[in-house]
Amino acid sequence: MAATFNLALSYSPQLFSGTDYQAIAHEIRKLTSDIDIYIIADQPMVRAPQALTQLPLLTFCPSILTHFKPPRGKVFCGQKIRKDEQMRRLSKGGVRVPKWTYLKPDMRLSENEWGPYVIVKPVAFGHASRGRGVELARTTKLSYAPPGFLSKQHPGAHGDMVAQKFIETGDYSEDYRVVTLFGRPLYALRRKSLVTLVRPSEDGPSRTSEGVVSNASSGPREIALCYEQDILDFAAGCYRAIPDVPFQAIDVRRDSTDGRLYCLEINPGGHTWNFSSTRADDIPTIDGIRREEQFGAWKIAAEALVENTRLYAA
Repeated sequence: MAATFNLALSYSPQLFSGTDYQAIAHEIRKLTSDIDIYIIADQPMVRAPQALTQLPLLTFCPSILTHFKPPRGKVFCGQKIRKDEQMRRLSKGGVRVPKWTYLKPDMRLSENEWGPYVIVKPVAFGHASRGRGVELARTTKLSYAPPGFLSKQHPGAHGDMVAQKFIETGDYSEDYRVVTLFGRPLYALRRKSLVTLVRPSEDGPSRTSEGVVSNASSGPREIALCYEQDILDFAAGCYRAIPDVPFQAIDVRRDSTDGRLYCLEINPGGHTWNFSSTRADDIPTIDGIRREEQFGAWKIAAEALVENTRLYAA
């Protein structure tokens, strides 16, 4: 069968290896012969092959495309979306998110409505990664900090801050990371901090960062593969709420008091393709299994890309 579609798989060599795409391309060719596949590095001076102009084209890149300019067709790539906008879109799409509000001067939050603690964090894209600038605050002592003070306390953070209802997981912070492509889980992890969560007291400091997040850049933690179907199904729904972000690394938290699931964010920038990234080099296997082996990520990715190429290539 002659090819009737082109598929461009673009990637940043600084983030991961093109060998991942070669494995996915191999799976696509096993499924169909009507799609020609081009693997293109997103780097300076890159030029689109002339052949990409000849057939309907779909371009996929998990991160934000910086250099490669597809000559035609639909582009699915990472996006810059602030955390507040993510929460709005997720909620509108029917995905449960923690109750939240912007920090404002003279604001006061009710403990009856918000609980004894709230999470305080910046919403700017690229901030709060690995727990940077994320704190647990006592609700009754929550106070507004002006941007100038904020930048001194949390270098690099700027702009709006939010207070978010704290989702209880016990003495240790625990959540799930589900990585999806077009809503299909590629792999899923359960992450648990081994640093005891320090809760602000009435007579002590009003905020703390110790043990607040499961994936802090410092401190021990426990990582295991997740197979809980309700977690996987919940994460799949996040793509339906934000379908312009094809590759999502969804952070899900389960409330230990009632079992409800909440989406914290989807990490839309795409720096979470951790199959051949530096993070994958540091932790190549989890429970003795590579990330792509858990569910068969390359075959799942191939099926998703074939389906969406046929739907959206132009």
